Amino acid sequence: MMNKRKSEKRNIFSRITFIVVLCLFVLLAVTMIATLGLTSLIARYWQVDKDNIFLFGAIILAFSILFGVSLSFAYSALIVKASKPYLDALQKVAEGDFSVRIEDSVMFSNFNIAKNFNYMTSQLQSVETLRENFVSDFSHEFKTPISSISGFARLLKDPSLTTEQRNEYLDVIIDESKRLVDLSESVLLLNRLDSAADVPKEKYSLDEQLRQCALMFEQQCEDKKIELNVDLEQTDVVSNYKLLSQVFVNLLNNAVKFTDEGGSIDITCKTVGLNALVTVSDNGCGMDEETKSNIFNKFYQGDKSHTTPGNGLGLCIVKKIVDLLGGQIFVESKLGEGSKFSILLLKGV
Repeated sequence: MMNKRKSEKRNIFSRITFIVVLCLFVLLAVTMIATLGLTSLIARYWQVDKDNIFLFGAIILAFSILFGVSLSFAYSALIVKASKPYLDALQKVAEGDFSVRIEDSVMFSNFNIAKNFNYMTSQLQSVETLRENFVSDFSHEFKTPISSISGFARLLKDPSLTTEQRNEYLDVIIDESKRLVDLSESVLLLNRLDSAADVPKEKYSLDEQLRQCALMFEQQCEDKKIELNVDLEQTDVVSNYKLLSQVFVNLLNNAVKFTDEGGSIDITCKTVGLNALVTVSDNGCGMDEETKSNIFNKFYQGDKSHTTPGNGLGLCIVKKIVDLLGGQIFVESKLGEGSKFSILLLKGV
């Protein structure tokens, strides 16, 4: 795709250069023809001899220069007029207006400049929208626990509180403080993942890693009477243990969170050719199509009421890690029927 775009750019540049050079050549040819025509016309009615040869040459030279300069000015004015919409649009983009769209002028109608420019501004507008949404969502997620901490801290100043009430308020403050810490750590991790070009990798047992991650949620599954089924084929991979643990922990945490009491969670690992396939599936609440298409976006939460614990960064982190490690992640889900996350990783061994 990248090579194709570079080739298209070279072709457009070559075509524009050819048109400009061709027009200049046409201007030169027209000037020469006009000069020759004037020379023949003057020679027909004016006897040129040694006494007036210099005057004749001066007249022809002056006409040639004047005519050529006039054509050049006309050509330049045409180029400027044809380029003005593009220059005006670029100025608006430089000022931060990414909503601008243009149409190709007649001179550049065959070069798809407007199409490429409009694609660029639409992408910039999308990035700007994402940035604004990120700031808005982050502010909301950050403000909510701070407001809770502040509110319950003021309540603690009431000397008439019972020990039970005081401990209840303190638990809320502790939980909200942990929420702030988790949010900060997630944002910092996202920032590191965005700037990471490569990560260290080592050979280790993927099935053992999954087994250890599953043990972390054994107590939670027992508390909710969730059946945790593990089917792990012995599989070695060359990858980043710490980052992949973050992926599996996030997926299992979501599975436990969104699976009702008495439900089940299945974890599988097997070799598929040169790849390792890991799946985490549950029979919980599932997702509708809108939620499924947005779950990897920052701060997106399918629970619009925000009553479910979380900050909407977990799956975004999962997607970035899988991409960074050269893998792929797939989601299958139906509302009320559960969800299945499949991760395809190159074994590298």
